[in-house]
Amino acid sequence: TTTITQSPTLTVTNTVAPTDIAAPQTLTYTIVVDNTGNTSLTNVAVVDPQATTGPAYVSGDSNSNDIMEVDETWTYTATYEATQADIDNGSDIVHTASVTTTEVTTAVTDDATTTITQSPTLTVANTVAPTDIAAPQTLTYTIVVDNTGNTSLTNVAVVDPQATTGPAYVSGDSNSNDIMEVDETWTYTATYEATQADIDNGSDIVHTA
Repeated sequence: TTTITQSPTLTVTNTVAPTDIAAPQTLTYTIVVDNTGNTSLTNVAVVDPQATTGPAYVSGDSNSNDIMEVDETWTYTATYEATQADIDNGSDIVHTASVTTTEVTTAVTDDATTTITQSPTLTVANTVAPTDIAAPQTLTYTIVVDNTGNTSLTNVAVVDPQATTGPAYVSGDSNSNDIMEVDETWTYTATYEATQADIDNGSDIVHTA
């Protein structure tokens, strides 16, 4: 009598491209499964529950019999559509690929990680009309705020401590959610009542928003 010792084992390698993003885009995962044991493996199941598409088989089943023979290496791909919400969240996007077969019932897993680079920035343009006065009158300031970064901006506060009224929001929040999305431009207005004292003083009236 000769006894047979079966050792059904496999390895999983999960990689992603790109590994760092700063804007919404497609992440592509390559999942490589290698039969490292001494038995053929059947009913190979590759799962990534976070994937937008896949995992889908690509190559490796040399004789197309749906059985992973010893030393065969099968490749799968999956994708994930990274969204603006992912960028705003800022946390690493970690996808776990898990593989089971009839013979390997405990899932073998591997993670692939994409980091998020956040760059919250904005610009402010402050203009006034009129730009020259010779008597008391109302000065109107138009303040334009542009989200030039890659993350949504919350709790936007526009201040002009010298203003008589405002700054008051005018327009730009396209979906009225009080969040300044990337590339949104919000406009505010403020006024200042220039007085005879300002005329008598003769100095420029400078307002900082």
